[in-house]
Amino acid sequence: MAASGLLRESDLRGLTAVIEDGLRDDPGPALPWTVLHRLHQLIPADGVSFEEADLQNRLAVADQLLLEGDDQCFDGPEPEPAPEIWVARETFLPYSYWARTGDVAAVLRWSDFYSQTELKNQPFYDLIRQDTTVRYGIVVPLPAPAGWIRKVGFFRTHRDFSERDRLALQLLRPHLHGVYLDAERRRHGVPHLTRREREILRLVSQGYSNAEIAGTLFIAVAIVRKHLENIFNRSGVRTRSAAAALALPSASFGTTPVDRRSDVQAARPRPPD
Repeated sequence: MAASGLLRESDLRGLTAVIEDGLRDDPGPALPWTVLHRLHQLIPADGVSFEEADLQNRLAVADQLLLEGDDQCFDGPEPEPAPEIWVARETFLPYSYWARTGDVAAVLRWSDFYSQTELKNQPFYDLIRQDTTVRYGIVVPLPAPAGWIRKVGFFRTHRDFSERDRLALQLLRPHLHGVYLDAERRRHGVPHLTRREREILRLVSQGYSNAEIAGTLFIAVAIVRKHLENIFNRSGVRTRSAAAALALPSASFGTTPVDRRSDVQAARPRPPD
C-alpha cells in the first residue's frame, strides 16, 4: 500500500486540528496543552510528552506529560532526573540517534532498534520501568541547538506504533516546530505576525531597504511600508531595528533558549551550607 494510503480523511482533519488549536490555545509551559490533547486523539497512547533538555549540562529545561488522555497532566522540569538516568539515556539508541547520525528529522520507534527482549536489557528501560509498564515508544524530534534536545514522545503498554502513526507524525513534525516557536513568541510578548510580515522583518534584519524588500518579494514599495506600519502599530515599536528583532525567533527562541535554562537553574534547590 502506498504511504499516502495509510492516512484517512479523518486523520488529515486531525493533523489540521493539532496545528490550528495549538496556535489558538494558551502557549503553556513549552507546547500548548491543547497540542498534547489533540495528538493523543490522533494517536491514542498511554502517555504523550514534550521534553526539552540541555544534554551537555544535563539540565532538564521543560517537561510536559499527558497521561491517559485528560486524566492526568504534569509539567516540569522538576524533579531533576537522577545522574544515572542521564548516563543511561546516552546509550539508549532511540534517544541518541540524532546526535550519532546527524539525521534530525527521523521519527523513530523503539522497536526500530530493539526487540522486546533486547529492550528489557537496556539500562535506560530498566530505570524507567520502575515507575511504568510501557513497552513501546515513538519519538518526534524538533529542531534544537547543538547539545540540546526537543522532542515529542508517545508511550504504550500493549501494542506498537504503526507506520500510519509514523507517517502522521512525519507530516506534523515541521508544523509542531512552528507551533512551538509561536508559543515561545507569545510567552515573550511578541505579537502574532503574518507570514508576509515575518518575511519583511527578516529582510529588514538583513539590512534591506524598503525598495530592496519590494524587489525581492515582487511587491510594491507602498505595500512594504504598509506592512511595516501595521507591525509598528501592533507591536508598539517605533524603529526598524526594534521591529527586526521580532523577526528572529530562531535566534531568540529556537537556538539559544538561555532565559528558560537560567530560570530552571535558579529554581534548583541549593545544597545546605
